[in-house]
Amino acid sequence: MVLEGDNCVFDGIIYRSGETFQPSCKYQCTCRDGQIGCVPRCNLDLLLPGPDCPFPRKVEVPGECCEKWICGPKDEVMLGGFAMAAYRQETTVGIDVSDSSSNCIEQTTDWSACSKSCGMGFSTRITNRNRQCEMVKQTRLCMVRPCENEQPADKKGRKCIRTKKSLKAIHFEYKNCTSTQTYKPRYCGLCNDGRCCTPHNTKTIQVEFQCPQGKVIKKPVMSISTCVCHKNCPQNNAFFQQLDPMFNGAKI
Repeated sequence: MVLEGDNCVFDGIIYRSGETFQPSCKYQCTCRDGQIGCVPRCNLDLLLPGPDCPFPRKVEVPGECCEKWICGPKDEVMLGGFAMAAYRQETTVGIDVSDSSSNCIEQTTDWSACSKSCGMGFSTRITNRNRQCEMVKQTRLCMVRPCENEQPADKKGRKCIRTKKSLKAIHFEYKNCTSTQTYKPRYCGLCNDGRCCTPHNTKTIQVEFQCPQGKVIKKPVMSISTCVCHKNCPQNNAFFQQLDPMFNGAKI
């Protein structure tokens, strides 16, 4: 017996299960048994700074729905309150989903793989979870495992050790800065059968760093909960190294 699914309510309007609608020109949504799924109709890619366009930003075009990228001068970007989307700080203020007047459909990608297989690297994601409902890029520090003693442990005949916890409390190191507190982080182990172990479940914590000349900064850092071993091993991370905003002196 085929049963009709539950209706959906969006911005005070009721939609039947299977019905497709456009809450705005930027999105196309479908109601499926009480749940609303949406896909963007505009290009959501981020334009990274380059020699020909060091300060890209999006602007509205009269008569068109989707914004377009332009290359603005540095002074205009700084004084106008714009920030390069590739180097936005992590947003901590979210959208009040109960406020239907915002008409913002939240979209957040998964965090990318850490840029380094050992030692301190970075990972990124794209989200519109902010008051402006604007797609921005967030960056966090990450360490899959320390680089010292990187040898697979053969414990009880196992070929892989997925997750292991630091036996002693350590300070995180970022550039010339050191975390003010100590942590006992979990790391991903190693395999002796050709597989790779990478983070599976993670969360983001705010870590305070003490820097030279008494400067104190806070950075978002990945905290590993569990890892998984698999054969889909990441390839050369040259692309990440070229675009690394932290190790080139730019802000996270």
